Amino acid sequence: MKRFISFCLCFLVAVTLFGASEELDMYTRLYTLSTSGADHLGIIQQVAESNISDSAEFYAMALERLLASYPTLSSSTERGFADEIARRLATLLGNAKYVPAAGNLWRVVNTFSNPLVRADAIMALGAMDAVALLPQVVKVLTDLNETPTVDRLGGEQIAFSAIVALESYKDASGYLPVFLASADSAWYSERIKTRAKVAYPRILEDPSEPLTGVLQSPAYPYAIKYMALQAIENTNISEDKKAAFALIAFGEAWRASTNDRQQRMILVNIRKRSIDMIRRYKTGDAAVYPLLERSYREGVDEEEKLGTIATLSTLATEDSAKLLGSFLTIINLKLQDGSLTQGDERLIRALIPALGNTGRTEAAPPLRTVLSLNWTNRVKSLAMEALKKVQ
Repeated sequence: MKRFISFCLCFLVAVTLFGASEELDMYTRLYTLSTSGADHLGIIQQVAESNISDSAEFYAMALERLLASYPTLSSSTERGFADEIARRLATLLGNAKYVPAAGNLWRVVNTFSNPLVRADAIMALGAMDAVALLPQVVKVLTDLNETPTVDRLGGEQIAFSAIVALESYKDASGYLPVFLASADSAWYSERIKTRAKVAYPRILEDPSEPLTGVLQSPAYPYAIKYMALQAIENTNISEDKKAAFALIAFGEAWRASTNDRQQRMILVNIRKRSIDMIRRYKTGDAAVYPLLERSYREGVDEEEKLGTIATLSTLATEDSAKLLGSFLTIINLKLQDGSLTQGDERLIRALIPALGNTGRTEAAPPLRTVLSLNWTNRVKSLAMEALKKVQ
């Protein structure tokens, strides 16, 4: 021990007499001669504080030696120092973006049992943009999303690191695992879900492709599909793309069926959100009209019907005017046969102005019919105002 201390004193004098390269060589020699984890940790810290250029090669060497010696460590003290060394080296290599060490960092993930060590190694891979290891990091989070770990805290620590790493990678393959980690149904604590919600919008500016896959795949529950629709709305993609995505969601929500009341309500919410998005962003796709007609005729609540009316009015096409006119005609017939309900009376007060706002001549015939029937003066007044806009 005295000889080692004497060497250290001589070393400290020597490093002041040499340049950066010689200084790093001296640190490397000292590290090689040292045998204790405490000494190794101290030397690594000294190198980090010295800001020596090309020090990443030293850290990579230290990591290589750590991995070689780790299986032989038997005492809890030495393993504790090994954990600290691994974490420190992972951070230093990640900050230095030293990609040649990526393979050994992945060995750390597979070799060490301490979740914090594994987490730091995963984050380092993302920080250095180690593309070759990206699929492995994606798989780490994908597997965790699917199956909670026995050690929940340890699992969350690793999930957190994978989320941070995938945010750093900014690769499309990492979007969906991070998106799914943010779901209310994910097993993680709110801290992890919140971090994922911050991360996934930063990975892809336009996540239309992976989220369309979510909408169209039977593998995802309705709640996740609704979340995908909300996520698209919160992006900065074009309004045309938002409307196109909403139309896909609208169609999928009508194709789906379930006897579960809660699941049915999620589908209703998807339809109503889609209808509202189409109203705001508009679409020229004719596929929207059969879906809107179905929402008016089969929608479970008045809000869905009113949203449909507003959207058709905003689209203001020949098709939308004809549909609105057909809805008004049905209510006119109900008045005549005495089957009118209070709900119908509320709907007609929305339908008449909506028809007028289309500005289409196709809206005129059903509006004139209103004037010829025994409607209240208030309803007839609405019809007269609407007719002024379409004639």
